[in-house]
Amino acid sequence: MLTARTVFYGRTIDYVHAWRIKAKQMRSRIIATIGPASDNVETLSEMMQAGMNIARLNYSHGDFEGKEQTIQNIRDAESQTGMHIGLLADLPGPKLRLGRFDGEVELTRGELVDLHCGFAKGLPPQSTTILGEMVKTLPVEWSGLSKDLQKGDPVLLSDGLIRLEVLSAPDFEGEIVRCRVEDGGILTERKGINVPRTLVKLPAVGPHDLDCLDHALSQNVDFVAVSYVRSADDLLPAKERIRAAGVHTWIVAKIEHPAALEDLTAIVESADIVMVARGDLGVEIPLEEVPAAQERIVSACLERGTPVVVATQMLESMVNHARPTRAEVTDVATAIRQHVSAVMLSGETANGQHPVKAVETMARIAETVEQSTKGLPDPPALAAYVSTRVIAGAAIEIARETSAKHLIVGTEHGNAARLMAAHRPRIPIYAMTNRIRAARRTTILPGVESLIVEEKSRARSTVAEAVKQLYEAKKIRPNDTIVAISGSPRAISGRTSTIRLLFVNEEGELTDLE
Repeated sequence: MLTARTVFYGRTIDYVHAWRIKAKQMRSRIIATIGPASDNVETLSEMMQAGMNIARLNYSHGDFEGKEQTIQNIRDAESQTGMHIGLLADLPGPKLRLGRFDGEVELTRGELVDLHCGFAKGLPPQSTTILGEMVKTLPVEWSGLSKDLQKGDPVLLSDGLIRLEVLSAPDFEGEIVRCRVEDGGILTERKGINVPRTLVKLPAVGPHDLDCLDHALSQNVDFVAVSYVRSADDLLPAKERIRAAGVHTWIVAKIEHPAALEDLTAIVESADIVMVARGDLGVEIPLEEVPAAQERIVSACLERGTPVVVATQMLESMVNHARPTRAEVTDVATAIRQHVSAVMLSGETANGQHPVKAVETMARIAETVEQSTKGLPDPPALAAYVSTRVIAGAAIEIARETSAKHLIVGTEHGNAARLMAAHRPRIPIYAMTNRIRAARRTTILPGVESLIVEEKSRARSTVAEAVKQLYEAKKIRPNDTIVAISGSPRAISGRTSTIRLLFVNEEGELTDLE
C-alpha cells in the first residue's frame, strides 16, 4: 500500500510500507542512535534491513548495565540479519549539564535564576523571594562554572532554546551565578549548558569519560567518539587508553566548539574519523556560520582521506511525524553531495515515534542523490600510511584504465580499506578480512562491503577464496575484471605491497589478466 509520493531530484518515489533497502546498495553510510524507541531486537533488525550501518550508543545517558543489554540486542539482530553492524560509543565529554531533579521547571522572560554550581543532584528547582523579587534555582553539575563566567555572558540551556544573561558571578568555584531569563522555556534535568563566549576549562576526556571508555572497550565497540574536541591533544588520553588495551578501535573527533576550527588540520590528521556535531556547534557559533563550517570541515577531511560524519537534526521532524520536511530532505541531500562518509540520526531513532521509517527515509534520500551524482568528479584524497596510500591509489588508477568492475583489498584492521575508500571509486570495494571486528569497522567506509575469508599461506590463494565467495554470491560475474591489493607474503596480515589484475573466466575461475 502506498502511503505517499514525493520527488527527489526529478525522480518520483513511492513510499511503501514493505520497502527496504540493503545497505550494500548505498555508498553513503547511516548511523542511528539507539534509545528506548529502538532498543529491541525486532526494531533493530528492521533498522538494519532499512539501511542502518552503525549503531550509536550515547554514554551521556543510561548506565553500563543498560548499555550491555543494548549491545546484546544489537548482536542478536546482527545474527538475525546476517549483516555486519558497527558499534559507536559516544563519550559524554566536557559537556556542561544541569544537575538531576524531578519534574520540569518553566522559565519566563525577565525572571531571575540562580545557578548553583557543583550540585550534580540533591538541589531541587525552587522559587524563593529575595528583596521582593522571585528567584528560581537550578543545579549545575560542574562547580567550576561560577569561576569561568563573567557579568554579561550569555548562558544557553537545552541546545540554545533557553537563553540567560549573567548578572553576577563570583570568581570562585562552587558558588551561585545569578542570571536573568532572556528567552524562556521548559527545562528538565540533565539538559545541556553552553557558554559561547567562554572557553570552559574542562578536560575533553575526564575521569567519567575514561570509565565509559573502559566499559566500551570491554564490550568490543568499533568506534569511540570523543566529545567537544578543541585540539588534537584532546584525543591523546583516549588514544593512550585504547593503545594500552591492545585494540584497534577507531577514534571519532566530534567538532562542536569554535576552538576546534582553529586546530582543524591537526585534528583531521590525528583522528580516524571526524564528526560535524552541528547541535552544540550551532550553539557555540552563530547559526548562519554553521553551513560554512560544515563545508570547511568536510573539505579538510576529504583532502586528507579521513571519513567524515554529519550529525544532528537531519530529520528532526520525524521524531513526531512519519515524513520529513522538504528543508530536512535538502539538508541530507546537501551532505551526501558533499561526499560525506555517513549521516547520523539522533532523537529520530532513539526517542522518535518512527525509528525504522526514519532510517528508510534517510536511505531513500541517499540512494536517490547518489544516482543523481553519477558521472560527477570525486574529490582527490590524500592519506597517512604512505606506502599503503600509494598502493591504494595505484589500484584505483589501474581499475580506471582497465574498466575493472570490482576492487578487493586485504585488511587486518580496516586501515587499507579506509585508504582505498578515501579515493571514492565508483565501483564496489570488497574488504576481505579474517577478523569480524575489522569487518564491522568498515561499516563507516563509503562503498565498502566486507567479507570474512580464511587467510591462506599464499596471498593469491586468499584472494582466490574471496573471489570464489563473491562469485557464488553472484556479486562477481564471468568475464569481470578485478583489481586486488593485498599484503605479502600473507594477503591480510602482511604489509600491503601487491597489486593484482585478475580476470574471471566463463567457468568462474580466477586467472591473471595477460
